[in-house]
Amino acid sequence: MSKYVEFTQEEIDRAAHTDIKSFLEAKGEKVLRSGSEWMWAANPSVKIRGHVFCEHATGEGGTAIDFLCAFYNCRFPDAVLTLLGEDYNGVRLRRNTAPPPERKPFKLPQESRNMKRLYAYLMQERKIDPDIISFFVHQRSLYESSNTHNAVFVGYDRMGKARSAHEKGTLSDRPYRRDVPGSSNDYFFNYSGGSEWLFVFEAPIDLMSFICLHKDKNWKKHNYLALGGLSDRALARFLSEYSNIRKIVFCLDNDANAKNKDGSPAPNHGQVAARQFCHDYGQKRYDTCVMVPDLKDWNEVQKSRSQQ
Repeated sequence: MSKYVEFTQEEIDRAAHTDIKSFLEAKGEKVLRSGSEWMWAANPSVKIRGHVFCEHATGEGGTAIDFLCAFYNCRFPDAVLTLLGEDYNGVRLRRNTAPPPERKPFKLPQESRNMKRLYAYLMQERKIDPDIISFFVHQRSLYESSNTHNAVFVGYDRMGKARSAHEKGTLSDRPYRRDVPGSSNDYFFNYSGGSEWLFVFEAPIDLMSFICLHKDKNWKKHNYLALGGLSDRALARFLSEYSNIRKIVFCLDNDANAKNKDGSPAPNHGQVAARQFCHDYGQKRYDTCVMVPDLKDWNEVQKSRSQQ
């Protein structure tokens, strides 16, 4: 895998507008017509239209870059480099020549007058300690939206400016999550305590769960970052803003029992990514290591511990 590379915005836009169907076909994958869209035969939940996709089972989607990061365990720079090629496996990749959609201005969802649903969901369903919830609420990194009563996880830059927000539903029988329109992929839910240690997670709730498990170890002096998946784009940005970081601990999911749609064993994507990140950032100036949760993720560990 490549080291982190700086790309021009034009290069990123060109890679992002690669036709996903042509990329899959170049890899020998089967793509089927589904109404006005295309469907990935290996994962029928994934619908494709030009350079964008949506996985209806999770509600997640994005451009061709996001597709490679989500399904081929690519880091952001590797996905861009792959897609910038004029062909792949001898098959010419098509570009969507339509102008990119106008970027929506980023605006945080309106905050609810109270946070009853937020606290109930995180405490009862996720078993997060109320003092940890309150800490992030007071940091203004976490709140409940007024219209939908979703949990909103905010990503700030070093200057304290909100750059991204991720919404997660608080009803257990109606899963929902999305990035707020206009959010920057360079930022995600984080906390900076000033030490040389950075702990990296896939999701905000895993980050909070890990803190619950280690809250007696002066956790506030350290740094924590959720990636919002398995792309290291937010990590690269965080490291560029916080030069105090010297040691990185990758605390990604343990997908040891993951299954494909057909029931066959799936790769342990979380740990594959953790080992790759550990190697790549270890090649730079960082001391790196991996912490593997005993169960699927750190929230599952926290829920298990809370029942003991």
